[in-house]
Amino acid sequence: MIEWQDWDAPWEKDVVSKEEIKEKFENYCNHMKKLDPNRIRFEVCINNIEKTHIGWVISYQIDEDYEYTKEKGFHALGIDIPDQKHRRNGYGKSVLLTYIDYLKSFGFGRIYIQTWSGNLPMLNLSKKLGFIECSRLKEKRIINDTKYDANTLKLDI
Repeated sequence: MIEWQDWDAPWEKDVVSKEEIKEKFENYCNHMKKLDPNRIRFEVCINNIEKTHIGWVISYQIDEDYEYTKEKGFHALGIDIPDQKHRRNGYGKSVLLTYIDYLKSFGFGRIYIQTWSGNLPMLNLSKKLGFIECSRLKEKRIINDTKYDANTLKLDI
């Protein structure tokens, strides 16, 4: 398990190598392009001389029950900044605000973020951006033998 996966869906233990992650994202992106012509993934780079790559932001579809779907549904956002030294520097907030503006330009009226109750950095950031909780499934996620809630938050834009 790669460290950042401890935060991004840690209950999904099936992805363990960088090669598997790359293949999974390529398959996912190809599928999502068929559903929605908008960009569903952006790479995140620091605006320095090296243009240092620090992560990505992605959207996926959820249905009216807040479950992942391969059909057309509602947009949910996710962000990953794998290297700990780039976290807690305001990059996540900046990237999410930029991506929200991007989706807003396409006429989206509501977006979602899904996380788990142990991911306090994501919950706190979501609330700072104005997201409100719309679903909480008690003890749905089991991570390292501990039960956590599955949280879905929404933002009307």
